[in-house]
Amino acid sequence: MAMSRKSPRANWLSGVPGPAWPDTVVHHAVRLAVLLILAMGLTVLYPSDPGVSIGRFESGTVAQRDVIALIGFDVPKDPGVLRSQRNAAAAAVIPTFTYREAARESALTALATFFARVDSTVVDGGVAGVGAALSAAGIDADPEHVQLLADRDAARRLQTGAETAITTLARRGVMAPEAASRLNNDSIRVVRGGAESVVGRNTVLSGRQFYELALEDQEPGPEADLLRLILARYLAPTLLPQTARTDREMAAARDTVPVTIRRILEGEAIVRANSQVGPGELQTLEAYRASLRAQGYNVEGTNLGSAFGGFLLNSLILAIFGLLMYFFRPDIYRRFRFLVTIAGIVALYFVGAFFVAREGLPASSLPVVFVTVALAIMWDGRLALITAFVLCSLTIAQSPFDSAEVFLVTLTGGGAAALTVRRFRRLAQLWIFIAITVGAYALVLSALEIRGTDVPYLPALLGAVLSTIGAATLAIGCIPVFEWFTGITTDQTLLGLSDHDRPLLRRLATEAPGTFAHTVQVANLAEAGAEDIGANVLLCRAGAYYHDVGKLISPGFFIENQEGENPHDTMDPAESAAIVRNHVVEGARMARREKVPRIVIDHILEHHGDQTISFFYERARARAEAEGLDEPDPAAFRYPGPRPRSRETAVMMLADSVESAARAMKNPTRNRIRRLIEDIFAMKIDRGQLDGCPLTFEDLSRLKRRFARVLGGIYHRRIDYPGTRHLTSEGEAGP
Repeated sequence: MAMSRKSPRANWLSGVPGPAWPDTVVHHAVRLAVLLILAMGLTVLYPSDPGVSIGRFESGTVAQRDVIALIGFDVPKDPGVLRSQRNAAAAAVIPTFTYREAARESALTALATFFARVDSTVVDGGVAGVGAALSAAGIDADPEHVQLLADRDAARRLQTGAETAITTLARRGVMAPEAASRLNNDSIRVVRGGAESVVGRNTVLSGRQFYELALEDQEPGPEADLLRLILARYLAPTLLPQTARTDREMAAARDTVPVTIRRILEGEAIVRANSQVGPGELQTLEAYRASLRAQGYNVEGTNLGSAFGGFLLNSLILAIFGLLMYFFRPDIYRRFRFLVTIAGIVALYFVGAFFVAREGLPASSLPVVFVTVALAIMWDGRLALITAFVLCSLTIAQSPFDSAEVFLVTLTGGGAAALTVRRFRRLAQLWIFIAITVGAYALVLSALEIRGTDVPYLPALLGAVLSTIGAATLAIGCIPVFEWFTGITTDQTLLGLSDHDRPLLRRLATEAPGTFAHTVQVANLAEAGAEDIGANVLLCRAGAYYHDVGKLISPGFFIENQEGENPHDTMDPAESAAIVRNHVVEGARMARREKVPRIVIDHILEHHGDQTISFFYERARARAEAEGLDEPDPAAFRYPGPRPRSRETAVMMLADSVESAARAMKNPTRNRIRRLIEDIFAMKIDRGQLDGCPLTFEDLSRLKRRFARVLGGIYHRRIDYPGTRHLTSEGEAGP
C-alpha cells in the first residue's frame, strides 16, 4: 500500500527532509535553535561571572544587611598617610659618616706651611710681602689684618690658636655645612678606623659650631676675625657622609612600612547588618570592590564577555550531543518531539541543580538520576549513558560545579542508574536500582575520601540517597507526560495494556471466549519468537492481545466462537468477507476509542496485511462461475492493510497465521507442525507480505524453530486414559 507523502512543512520538524531548499536547512535549523535556547538558558541560570552586588553605604548610616567577603583581600592605607609614615621611617634612619684623620693632619701641615711663608715674607719684604702671602693663600684680608700678621708675636698667637683648634676640636669630628644642614636626627653613626659607633648629634660639630668653639676664648676684634678667615681657609671636614649607604637604609626603612591596614579573610564579615557604617568600613568596602575587579569579578554589573564565553562553551558541549544524535541515533534526531523532550528533561535537571547550588548541598544531590532513569525508560540505557557523560561535562562547565569531584560523583550515579534501568517493568524494580545506584555513590564517595579529597562523606551519602529516591520517583511519575508528548509507548504502558482486566480484554474474554483463547496462544507464540530475534517482547504480547478485538462487533461470525451452525454457510461470500475484513477496521476504531497507543493499534491493522480473504474469495469465484456471472472484484476480498512495517507486527502476523492453522490441524505431530510452519512462512514471503518489515532470513529461521517448539509442546499427542478413551478416540474432538 503506497504511503502518503508528508508535506514539506511536516518534514521541517520530523521525518526525513526533502533535498530541496528550504526543507533541509529549516529541518536542521530548528534543532540548532533548540540547542541554542538550551545553551542560553544555562548561561542565564549559571552566569560565568555572576557579578558581586555590594551596595552603596554612607558614613554614619546603619547597614541593612551583612556584607561577607567572597575573597580574601588587604585594606590599603590612605596614600597621604602611607607617604607620611614612610617619610617618618626614613627620617628615623641614623645617617652614617666616615671620620677622616688625614683631613686633620693635612690641615695642620697646611697651617704650618702658611705661617712659615708669612714669617719669611716679613723678613724679606715686610708688610708688602705679608699681603702677597695672604693673596697667594686665597685669604681676602683687610690692611689691618696684614699689619697684624706682620707682627711676629701676633702671627705666633694666631698660629697657635689655629693649630690648637684643629688639633682638639677637629678630633671630635667636623661636618661639612651641607651635610649638617640635612641632619635631622639626634644621633649619627661614625665609622672610625673600621669600627662603628653611634654618637649623639651634640658630640660632633658643624662648621659654625667649630668656629664658635675655636673663637670662644678670643676677644672680638681684628685678630679673632683673621683667625676665623685662616681656619675657614685650611679647615677640612673630618666627617664625610656615606650618602649611598644612608640612602639604602632609608629606602629599606620606607619599604618596611606596611602598605595595608589589615587583611580581610574569605568569609569574614565586612559590614554587619544593623551596625553603624563608619569611615573604616567605607575604606574596607572600597578596597573590597577594587580587589574583586582585580581578580576579574564583575562588581555591580554584567560581564558580557564572560557571559558570551559561557554561552559558547555550553553550545559546544551541546553540539557534541547533537552530532552524536545525528550520526548514531538518527531515529531520535529526526523526531523533533523527541529532541524537545530530551532538552526539557535536561532543562529540568539544571533547574534542580540550581537549587542544589543555592542551598549549598553536596554534588551527590544533583538530580542526574532523573535524567538517566527517564531516558532509559523512554528509549534505552545506551542513550541514557551517553547523555550522562555529556550532562556531567556540561555540569562542571557551570561555575558552581567546576571540580573533578563533581564530575566523578555525578557520572558514577548517573551511569549506574542508566545501566541498571535498562528494562523497567515492575515497580518492585525501583528499589533494586535505587539500591544499586546508592551503592555506586557510596563507592565513589569512599574512594574520594580515601584519596584525601575534601568531601564530607555522610552528608554526601545522605544527599545521594535522598536525591536518588526523589529523582527516580519523579522520573517514573513523569513518564506518562513524556509518553503523551512523544508518542512513545514504554514497557510500563505495555504491561498495563496486557492486563486482562482492561475493558476491551475483559469484554473479549466474556463475549468472545474463543477469540480470547486464540489471542492468548498467539501472544505466547509471538512473545517466544520475539525473544529469540531480539524484538520487543512486551509489544508483541500487547499487540497479540488486541489484534482481534474487532471481532467483538460480531463474535458469532468467527469460527472459534461458534457452537452450532456457521452463519457464513448461508451468506453471500462478499458479505462474509466484509464481516471478516471489518474486524480489522472496527478493532482499530475500538482501540482508538479506548486510548490504546498507535504502536499497538498497528498490530490490529497489520496482522493480516493486505492479504486476500481466500476462503470466501474462492467461494465467490466458484459461485460466479456456476451462475455465469463476472469474476468477483479481488479488492472486496482483501484486508485493508497495510503490510507489516516493523519486526513486531511481522512476528504478530506469522504467529497469528501459524496458530490458527495449527489449531485446525487433524492429528498434529511435530513434523506436520514444522511443515505447516514452513508452508505458511513461504506463502507470506511469496505474497510479499514481509517486504516492508526489517526481518532477516536469519530472523525467519529462528522464528520457525521457536514456533515449532512451542506449538509442538501445545499440540503433541497425549496418552489415552481408560476413563476418557471414549471421548478421545478417533473421530471425537480432542482436548
